[in-house]
Amino acid sequence: MSTLNHDTGPSALWWDVMRLGMAGRCLAFAVFALLLGLTLALGYSLHDDAQTLSLMWPASGLLLVALMCSTQRNWKWIFAVQIGVHLAMYYYVAAPDHWSWGPVFVAANSLNGLVAASLARRFIPTPATPRVRQILILIAAMALGAAVSALVGGYASIHTAPPGAQFLRQWQLWLADNWLGSMFLAPVLLSWFMRWRVPVNSPPVTHWGEVVGIGTALIAMSLWLFGSPATALLPILHPQTLLVGLVVVAAFRLPPRWSTTLTALCVLIAVYDQGRRLGPFSRDPDPFIRVGAAQLWLVTLIAMNYVLSVVLLEMQNTLALLRRTEERYRHFVEKTSEAVWQIELDVPMPFDLPEKSQVDWLHRFAHITECNLPYRRLNHLLSIPDEELREWRPEVPWSAVYVANLAEAASHDYSIDGLQFTVPSPSGASTYMAAFTAVVDKTGLLRLWGVARDITVLVDLNRRLKAKQERVQMYARQLTNAEERARRATAVDLHDGIGQQLVGIALTLEAAASRSTPEARLLLGEAIHSLREVHGITQRVIADLSPPGLYELGLEPALQWLSIYMRQHDNLQVQLNVNVDDRVFDLDLRILVFKLIRELLRNVVKHSGVKTAAVNVTTTPHQLRLEVIDNGVGFEWQLSLFEIRAEGFGLWSVAERIREAAGELTVDTSPGRGCRVSIAFPLGKLEKAREHPMYNGDHYSSVAGQR
Repeated sequence: MSTLNHDTGPSALWWDVMRLGMAGRCLAFAVFALLLGLTLALGYSLHDDAQTLSLMWPASGLLLVALMCSTQRNWKWIFAVQIGVHLAMYYYVAAPDHWSWGPVFVAANSLNGLVAASLARRFIPTPATPRVRQILILIAAMALGAAVSALVGGYASIHTAPPGAQFLRQWQLWLADNWLGSMFLAPVLLSWFMRWRVPVNSPPVTHWGEVVGIGTALIAMSLWLFGSPATALLPILHPQTLLVGLVVVAAFRLPPRWSTTLTALCVLIAVYDQGRRLGPFSRDPDPFIRVGAAQLWLVTLIAMNYVLSVVLLEMQNTLALLRRTEERYRHFVEKTSEAVWQIELDVPMPFDLPEKSQVDWLHRFAHITECNLPYRRLNHLLSIPDEELREWRPEVPWSAVYVANLAEAASHDYSIDGLQFTVPSPSGASTYMAAFTAVVDKTGLLRLWGVARDITVLVDLNRRLKAKQERVQMYARQLTNAEERARRATAVDLHDGIGQQLVGIALTLEAAASRSTPEARLLLGEAIHSLREVHGITQRVIADLSPPGLYELGLEPALQWLSIYMRQHDNLQVQLNVNVDDRVFDLDLRILVFKLIRELLRNVVKHSGVKTAAVNVTTTPHQLRLEVIDNGVGFEWQLSLFEIRAEGFGLWSVAERIREAAGELTVDTSPGRGCRVSIAFPLGKLEKAREHPMYNGDHYSSVAGQR
């Protein structure tokens, strides 16, 4: 099945003559000038012999189509050709004493095309797609264009017509012949132009015999009806009604381009014979009434044929679209690997039934009306033959899972998705994901569409992925615990080994300096000073590896040491409020909390722009809560949560580690509002907290420092 993608926008009918090159442009405008001259000559020849009243002005239809089907940059050239040809024709047929009114008549006809084309381009968004509404707009645009031009043309006509001519009557005559001329030629040209530019929207002829037969009948009826004197037409035959019937048949049986063309030929015959005082409208002696009645009837005939042709074409296109949609739907349902089925209710289920009554209603009135091959295979796994597929069974897994969630589905108009069920299969149990979409109206539930996809492979992959994630987390915990033990052992070795030796060496050097010469005492003093600096660095390394008191004394002494350390080394005043009992949580959680607070305080130093911060650590019967607060510059933490930088992994890593320790992270901040970081750990889940893969200091510093 192929899908046709055609441009149906305003540009689909536009033809840019300027892209044809110099020779092409000259040829196009020459053809337009020739056609315009022919239509002008035809308009001047079609008049009532009594007072030379013009009956139809086909040039207005040609100008309208030329403007509608070309880009606006071509309009100035189209008007230039139209004005030149029209002036030449007027000076050829008009009396010399009327030549001064020639430009006024030309301007009136130009105004007709300009107004009608502008309105059509403004209010018809897709001219290449036939729509009844667009045809009615086009007819109204042609009428308004004729009415506006008649204001100018009627004024000029009272100066060139015989004495006694009235403006209102001349305005009506000008309006009628211009409107009839546009209606006569514009539908024909637009239909054939559409066939050339957008053939998909213009159906081909299916039977040429119908074109010949209907065309012959229409022309013959027109020749007889309008070529006979009014007294020779028998009222009992209603010849005008017969012609209308043939026009309706043409609209039903022929494409719009042929229907409008044949109708235009009938109108041309009628106008020609009307000028010779023949036909059914020649009976009235008043030429104004005689011509007006003929013009009104012919406009109605053209409009009826054009609208009816487009209505039928629109219906045909809609039916063809429905057929294509049905074919695509059938193709999709049959070819998809998902099980698809339709549940129809013989009687709509009311919304106000209790849940148990709804289940009984489904069991009583629901049945399967449509399904595809995967659904049949799903039933075959439960040994349900195809002959029994029509029955709706509430006990089968895909129905049972919907019934089990019926209350939730009812709150969403009986539509629900994300339902899982299992079906036994030769290779083991298969897992499916199901979704149900309901069709409801004011009477209740009408039908359900069910879709089920086999997700057995996905479930298995997810299970194996989860197992691997748990294994990786276990390795991370072991590595972190080993790292923490190594840091603790290194700190102890530094303190008990190198630290004590440095103190001993310093004491020895001080004793030696007291007994040395002044020169030696100076050198020994420098050595002692260097040893003390090394000893100080060693103490800082020990404190970073293993904060004093954290292991032996508890969390509060360690945080008190941290506040002093931050004040001395980072000039940050920390307001500390600690009210905890170290016995309610284990050592791992104590270490995690200390490192979180330390790195958040480092974050304050680096990015907040303030010199004070507050730390609150409290416990409740169920939670350990800690807060780090500053009144600094703040930041957009939702963006930082997903930010990945060269120096760290973003706040998402902090949130992930806290989540793995069964904790909750809350960040209350925005630019210019400071920052409050709140963390809570449940005390009732110590086993989960013990599994936390703790950060080392350098890594966490790089993470928490991203603000």
